[in-house]
Amino acid sequence: MNDATDLLAAYAAGDTDPVEEIDAALGRLAAAHEALNCTIAVLGERARAAARDSARRWAEGTARPLEGVPFGVKDVIDVAGVPTTNGSWNHGRDGDPPAAASATVVRRLEEAGAIAVSKDATTEFAVGGPHPPRFGAVRNPWDPRRWAGGSSTGSAAAVAARAVPCAVGTDVGGSVRLPSAWCGLTGLKPTAGAIPRTGVFPLSWTTETVGPLARSARDVATLFGVLRGPDGADPRSLALPELDVPARDDLTGLRIAVPGGAFTELCDAAVAAGVAHLVDELVAAGAEVVPGEVPSAGDALPIGYQVVFTEAATLHRVDADRWDTYDPVVVRRISQGIVTPAVDYLRALQFRTELQRELDAVFAGADLVVVPTCPSTAPRLPDGTVVVDGQDYPLYAAQSRSTMLGNLTGAPGLAVPTGVAPDGCPVSAQLVAPPHREATALWAARVFQQRTAHHLAVAPSAV
Repeated sequence: MNDATDLLAAYAAGDTDPVEEIDAALGRLAAAHEALNCTIAVLGERARAAARDSARRWAEGTARPLEGVPFGVKDVIDVAGVPTTNGSWNHGRDGDPPAAASATVVRRLEEAGAIAVSKDATTEFAVGGPHPPRFGAVRNPWDPRRWAGGSSTGSAAAVAARAVPCAVGTDVGGSVRLPSAWCGLTGLKPTAGAIPRTGVFPLSWTTETVGPLARSARDVATLFGVLRGPDGADPRSLALPELDVPARDDLTGLRIAVPGGAFTELCDAAVAAGVAHLVDELVAAGAEVVPGEVPSAGDALPIGYQVVFTEAATLHRVDADRWDTYDPVVVRRISQGIVTPAVDYLRALQFRTELQRELDAVFAGADLVVVPTCPSTAPRLPDGTVVVDGQDYPLYAAQSRSTMLGNLTGAPGLAVPTGVAPDGCPVSAQLVAPPHREATALWAARVFQQRTAHHLAVAPSAV
């Protein structure tokens, strides 16, 4: 199946049933994990029981919107009765106890009929490097010599390998969008507060969001429609109107800004060509390019790291006596946060307001901003370097140059595959929308995907 929408159509037509599909998905997950190291736990018994219930509902005519669709869960998100490891030996002092309740996002998907089939690999505490000591690196389905990206690393690899059609991850500086970009997927970081974080292990309370990743914009829209809205527990989650993604294929009236500066000064030619291709297709569908620049965009990455690491340090300093068993990347990052002066952290928060104002000024004349999702194709293992126009760059100096903008300002960003580079790996562009205007980005992405087939491309290691 290409995506969840196709799978639901097959169920409705009687071409397959949830019991058969879940069994097949569990088999695909086993094969994908053997090739890519993408799965922490397979939820076989739980998933098969849910599949039997879904099959009954389809037979009775009581199927729910996502009835029988398998999905993966990043292992910082709770699933009732299943341990949440956070990719670490050190997530708790009592071993791996099962979660007492499912996170809101898991509960909402399951109440809509979807079936959780796996807990997916993550970098340690969603802030570590490509090589978490407990579980190791997740390889990329497009090239197993490369990393799938992080921190929603196993989720992206499993979806790109076609083991499952969709998954839920978290995003603090690009952790849904970057692995989506490097694995050829469509991934959404929603507006801050749009999706509750209840039942998600925290990392950064001011930048963190939960978001869906899938192969198509239409699937992401369906998932987002189920996931969004308040749950009465997360104080950031807000009451929202119903998601209304325009159905028309004509983009007339849509205004898009394509800023340069820090977004493009370090950007591989293949990535830039993908951005230009996306813009050309949107214009051909009726959109208009308008001026728009974000002068402070170059400061977003270092200041964003400062915010994230300082907030992460408040969570992890209590376990300083166990840092010798942490991923060294985690230790470096939370150590940076611990030594950040309060005045610097407060100045970083002030910068966020200034950056929001710059982005608001762009949105005064534009409906969307189009930038690279990341400046390169997938990082190479084991060192994690990325290559931009033939030159090596450190992963952390490059990966979140465009994505951190959304985490600092709260604006939503949608990663959209735009083709394959000469090295055989996917490239991606990001559609950034004003807060709570995800529907605009999802509309533009759907129209782009109707006009092209990049989201349908199959990775060489697909199962």
